[in-house]
Amino acid sequence: ACWQKGMLKVPHSIFFFFQAEDGIRDSVASRGLGDVYKRQVSTQSTWDQKGKGMLAKCISRQFFGLFKKKVPAKFYTKPMLVLLGAPGVGKGTYGKRLSADWKMPIFSTGEYLRTLLKTDKTDLGEKLREFVKLGKLVDDATIMKIMEKRLFEDEKPENKGIILDGFPRTVGQAEMLDKIGTVKAAMNFYLRDDILVEKLAGRRECEKCHIPYNIATIKRAAYDMDPLLPKGSVEICDACKGKLIQREDDTPKVIQDRLKIYKEKTAPLEGYYKKKKIYIEYEPKRGVTDYPDILVKMDHFIKTNKPQSNR
Repeated sequence: ACWQKGMLKVPHSIFFFFQAEDGIRDSVASRGLGDVYKRQVSTQSTWDQKGKGMLAKCISRQFFGLFKKKVPAKFYTKPMLVLLGAPGVGKGTYGKRLSADWKMPIFSTGEYLRTLLKTDKTDLGEKLREFVKLGKLVDDATIMKIMEKRLFEDEKPENKGIILDGFPRTVGQAEMLDKIGTVKAAMNFYLRDDILVEKLAGRRECEKCHIPYNIATIKRAAYDMDPLLPKGSVEICDACKGKLIQREDDTPKVIQDRLKIYKEKTAPLEGYYKKKKIYIEYEPKRGVTDYPDILVKMDHFIKTNKPQSNR
């Protein structure tokens, strides 16, 4: 580093010897101050007093920590599974089932943002409500702050990793995510646009616990989707007895706008993860009935890194 900064007049070699009880270590970063046994600087020529002093200062600062180092960003150490797909494709439903089978927590940015929409009275809440009304995606900087906070809250010792539903939504977010964790696999669910519109129009969720339901019945072409209804009343959640509601962003105009935005900004993630060779896709033509097959193909990919498509 000193030579690159032009502090030395001639080429030189610097040798550091570190000795500990278990032998010589070649990695300074892995050793403490007490492990330093000897250091020697040899050169093929001499340099001026200023250069010599600057060199000694660099060595001292680098290896004895006499300057303030920048604290590195936190890094999520366990594998992450990303669920991709257009609005209404069923990511949340499949994600919750994968979470239960794999004993991995699922973090739904959509659910968390919807909670903020209802409870946050700050400028952040107002900003999010405006995004939703216009059918636009939340900007990367805002969503990343929320993501980092929630991600490290879920890093518990017993967790094998985490499933991310609805994040990342842009290539930019994916690149930011790679800086704080490792994505093991990205599974993309896809359906035809007309099927998506019909499913979104029939979507309902519990206003309390956000469990998803769907009143749409789709029986055409190769699609065979039964409605996903509560076992009791069609208006009451099975889990918490909360009221089922239709989301504000499931109206026809907003649905079309969301699909357009998805194709422009989120669909490029498919190419991003294909290049990283961690991409797998699935077309759930039978809805939740296809879940056992989804689980099998996902397990196979995690173990072999070889995708099995159902196209």
